Amino acid sequence: MNKKIMLALVTAFLLACNALLPPTSAPERIVPPPTESALQPNEDQEVTSTSFTVVRLHVGDGDLQTMLTQEAQKAIALGQMPVVEFDATWCPPCQVIDEGLASKNELLLNAYAGTYIIKMDVDEWGWGDSSLHDFDFDGIPVYFKLDAHGHPTGEVIDGNAWGDNIPENIAPPMDEFFHGD
Repeated sequence: MNKKIMLALVTAFLLACNALLPPTSAPERIVPPPTESALQPNEDQEVTSTSFTVVRLHVGDGDLQTMLTQEAQKAIALGQMPVVEFDATWCPPCQVIDEGLASKNELLLNAYAGTYIIKMDVDEWGWGDSSLHDFDFDGIPVYFKLDAHGHPTGEVIDGNAWGDNIPENIAPPMDEFFHGD
């Protein structure tokens, strides 16, 4: 049998086994704090620091509501609050936030503590797309708290909550949004 075909079959078999037989206990997650490249909007990998998680959803990954439900359940299992963030690579405040988290800005790290950020790029998902009917916004970045089923709770904050796009201005309203009563 052709080696390429055999390799493809073995790979498919191993992936299928992993999907069908999940581990009986959750493996310990030892992940270094986020790096600048790990927080960039085009990254597909999950980034977990000691106090928050960042994941990115893509249009081709499946049904949005199904993905949001799954991510919200992961967040709750980790003891974190699920939050959707709409952003873009060209967005100055989005860049400042990502850079601040990557450089371990203490104010931003404290503000984001206990959150599970589900990033969605507006250039990929679209503004006002019908698949985003639960999310109505005019500017980015914008954050929506989610319930345990991945539905918006109605609590929203956007870039209008602070003045200049510097961590010292961004962190206090974000901290209040994430941790306030």
